[in-house]
Parts: sequence; C-alpha cells; structure tokens
Amino acid sequence: MTWFIFSGGLLVGLMLHPFARMLKSDGINYVLDLIGRIVTAPFSALVDYFEKRSDLAKARRGVETPPAGQVDPREQQISDSAQTIRSILLSLASVIQRTDQAANDSSHALNEVRATIDQTGLPSDLAAAHALLIAEIDRVIASNSLLKGELASSQAILATQREQIETLKTAVRIDGLTQLANRAYFDEKLLEMILLHQRYNEPFSLMMIDVDYFKNINDSHGHQAGDRILKGVAFKIRTSLRESDFLARFGGDEFALLLIKASLKPATVLAEKLCSNLRESRFLLDGTEFKITLSIGVAEVRAGDTPETLLKRADEALYLVKERGRNGVEQQAEAMPEESAV
Repeated sequence: MTWFIFSGGLLVGLMLHPFARMLKSDGINYVLDLIGRIVTAPFSALVDYFEKRSDLAKARRGVETPPAGQVDPREQQISDSAQTIRSILLSLASVIQRTDQAANDSSHALNEVRATIDQTGLPSDLAAAHALLIAEIDRVIASNSLLKGELASSQAILATQREQIETLKTAVRIDGLTQLANRAYFDEKLLEMILLHQRYNEPFSLMMIDVDYFKNINDSHGHQAGDRILKGVAFKIRTSLRESDFLARFGGDEFALLLIKASLKPATVLAEKLCSNLRESRFLLDGTEFKITLSIGVAEVRAGDTPETLLKRADEALYLVKERGRNGVEQQAEAMPEESAV
C-alpha cells in the first residue's frame, strides 16, 4: 500500500508542474484574440490615410497652405497613428515570440513526464490511469504544436504589416509636390542631427533657401505655374547635392537643407554654387521664359544649440540677404564672446 501511495503521489507531482503552467497560460488566449484585432489596424490606417488625401484634394482650392514653421496637423496625425500602430505590432511580435518559447518549454516538460511515466513500473490496477495520462499528455503536446503553427503564421502576418506601416510612414514624410522630405520629416532629422552633434561633436550646417519673388509668379501666372517652378527648383537643387545631404520643402516657396559633416565655409561655397546654378538656369512655362534666383542663409551648428536656435540663426542670415536685395548668400552672425566660451 505504501508503494502504491508513493507511486500515485509521484505521478501526480510529475503532472502538476506542466499542467499548472498550461492552466496559467490565459495570456495565450489573450494574445490570439489581440492578433485578430491588431492585424486589421494597419489596413484601417491606410484607408483613413487615403480618405484624408482624397478629402484634402477636394478641399484644396479653399484651404490655405499652413504658414511656414507650422506642420500640417493632418500629416502629423497620420504620422503619429502610423508610429503608434508600428509600436503595437512590434510589442505583439515580442509577445508572440515569448509565447512560442513557452509552448516549446511546455512540450519539452511534458515529453519528460511522459518518458518518466513510461519507465515507471505500475501495478495492473493503475494501467488504465497510466493510459489516460499518456493520452492526455499527447493531446496537450499536439495542442502546443498547433499553437506553434498559429504563432508562426501570425508572425508572418505581422512582418507584412510592419512593412506596410513603414511604407505608410515614408509616404506621410514626403511632400506631394516636390517629392522632397516634408516639414515634419525635416523637424525629425534636424533634432536627430542636433543629438548626434551633442554626442560626437561632428559639424553640420543648415541652409534656409527662399525662391525670390515667387509670389509674383503665382499672382501673374497662377498657382499651377508656381507649382511647376517649385518642382523645377527642387530638381535643380537636388542634382547639386551629395547623397548624404538632406533637402526638404520647409513650407511654401522655402526649402531647408542639412549638410552632413560640413562646416560653415564649405556650406557657404555650396550655397554660392546653388545660387549661381539657378541664376544661369531658365524655366519655360507655356512659351514664357522665367529667370529664377535664390536667397540663402547659412548657419553651422554650435555647442548648446537646439533646433530652434540653429533655425533662428539661419533665418536671420536669410533675412539679411533679402534686406540687401536678394539673389545671394549670407552667413550666420559671428558668435558672441560669451557664446564662444561655452
């Protein structure tokens, strides 16, 4: 009788641990339910995005472009939504990975229990219980295998969704007219460059570029002609840059250019080159020839700069160009003594 009780206790003890683990796996059901709800979220975001683009196109005649320095709240909302969904997908993928590992561990533990039971000599009156336990263990292991298959399928779906989210995120960072980075993307990049400068002290420069007398073109030839001029100017500027440089449409007829690893002197040389290239170019619109010039303010990052302080210096330099008649380049003001000592 003692041997019988001991064997029964051993059998129950061996089974309790893996079954307890399985009973505590309510999170698996939660994960599978969450997958069903989350997987469709990116598609909803894509539909919302294109609906907003359609609404924007219909309302464009009556809607003004946001003033320079402001980000279109619709673009920002779409960008924020895409980022949120992307974060959810990444978190969900991590949960799936952990659940997959738990299923592996559970199957391994159950296989060990099964082997132990098989090796244990049991009296004939426990044979039926032995068969039932083995059958139950086999069923749970099979369920784990099924769960692992479902998890693998979910991971594949999530990978596809992440790619679509990245595509959407890129789309809302691009200016529809010039195909350059838009203002929201520029703000992200400028902050990133400031942080890199604080860490590694590598130089970079900022140009603020304005198309001279652009309002006159819009007023005399219409906005469609102005749009064609802006696309041509964007193309001319881009062809003179390195692949690592970052050009964005800042707003209206103004562009912003970040020159990676470039101090003030080479940045100013490039600005002069851009002005010269545009000055020598001719733009034809319906048989009418236009001469376009640029005004450019140049500033180099300094210790302690924020995006606002660097933009302010570049804007001040641009304002000086306009005061002096446009069609030229000005550098940032010299650093004040206390600024140099920082």
